[in-house]
Amino acid sequence: MRAYLGYPDSSFRGEEFRLKNLFLNEVGVDYSSVPVEVKKKLLALLDGLEKPRYLFIGDVVYDGIDLLEFALFSLEPTDLTELVLPGYLYGKPTFLIRELLKNTFGRKVKIFYDFNLFPPDSLVVNVGYTKSSVSLGGQLLLMVPIGEFHLVDLFGNYLFNRFISESGASNAKLRKEGLRGEVLDRCRGEGARVLFGRSNRVEIPEFNYSRKVAPEEAELALTPLTGESQFGDWIERPFDFSSALVYSLYRFHEQFKEEFRPSQITVIGRLTWPFVQALQRIFPLPVSTLAGPELTEMEVKNGSFRATISNVVLPNRVPRSYFEAPEPTESSVEALRLAFRKREWQGLKIIENLSKTASGKELESFTYELINIMKRTSFQTKLEVAYLNYSIAALSKMKPPERLFPKVVKELERVAFNWLLPFDTKMNLLFFCYSHKKRLKGTKLEFFPPLMLTYIRDKKISEGERNFVRTVAESFF
Repeated sequence: MRAYLGYPDSSFRGEEFRLKNLFLNEVGVDYSSVPVEVKKKLLALLDGLEKPRYLFIGDVVYDGIDLLEFALFSLEPTDLTELVLPGYLYGKPTFLIRELLKNTFGRKVKIFYDFNLFPPDSLVVNVGYTKSSVSLGGQLLLMVPIGEFHLVDLFGNYLFNRFISESGASNAKLRKEGLRGEVLDRCRGEGARVLFGRSNRVEIPEFNYSRKVAPEEAELALTPLTGESQFGDWIERPFDFSSALVYSLYRFHEQFKEEFRPSQITVIGRLTWPFVQALQRIFPLPVSTLAGPELTEMEVKNGSFRATISNVVLPNRVPRSYFEAPEPTESSVEALRLAFRKREWQGLKIIENLSKTASGKELESFTYELINIMKRTSFQTKLEVAYLNYSIAALSKMKPPERLFPKVVKELERVAFNWLLPFDTKMNLLFFCYSHKKRLKGTKLEFFPPLMLTYIRDKKISEGERNFVRTVAESFF
């Protein structure tokens, strides 16, 4: 008899269950009666198996593995012979589970991972509560510190920041009145309903606040975690899910001397669509989804049990730009066009110089050239990222000609939500939004200021930068 342990749903003997519910039933505690922090730890039960003194309930202290032990008591797994685990439990958590089943329940079981149930050239993502795993054929296994919790938390914080801006409510006043945490939790709850497809509105009746959330807004609001990287992009280090995956594809090629080209891609879990979208930008393949319990019925197709582990670390610092360019002999639109065509570094200085001096017809020609540069530029080399950086900086300082303004907005929308862009470029984008806020209503760029405020909340930046972002975000609407 085979079982699957995963988040949020597990399965045994054809029945689905949730481990947190089994644990609470065993210890006689009602879920609604426990504090929020305890609920988070219960939801992250599988992620905390290695942690000692993981949870306090009443006067009892539980290690992480104790929670699983209590949860499994009611199952009476006396006929358990095989167990399927998410990839993110590879390593020590697997050892703890194996020892628990052997010593407590007298069961010596054969353990498989999710990727063992798919062909060797498959890419398998398993979305947990606080972390996810990405298997490249069972050879390279990424442990990514992004899970369902982080997506809901990010989106809820974004909705809160937009609520503050749109309603005119004061952050400081809400905090003083003890309402800030309550409203923020409300936004997280509303955000979860939107992400899980249960609603398309945010309702905060006590502030007479109600608005519709379009699918595109939810997608863009998650980009600080999901990313917008594509294969071929220049990535010095990962900053989000997609850049971590692309970076690992490069590493796979270096380590195994071959490109990883999946024939099948599967995402397992509950909140899967953000990962599906990120994967579809990288691979020209359909992506299938599973809840998890289906794995108990699937046959083993990949016998590999030895994977190289890659623990992805997402930094709390922001990417900065360090581009050095020589002074040009001439600063004109023609010189810029030639420098960009030849992909010369001096073109950066030409952009910088023209942004200060161009006027009249030259300003129009310069703006048109910047639009063309952005259209023809990708994230595939450091130089192209630098051209994007300088072009956006120039556009933020200038007043684009009226007839070219829609084209400028279109190009800025295309790159604004790629968080591999240097932070000073993001600040220039923010200044552009602030300077043209009335004209940006109804465009994708209206999502950018409140999302920037969400993005910086755990980042190491100066107090001046933080205050500028907050000022723009809270006054945009």
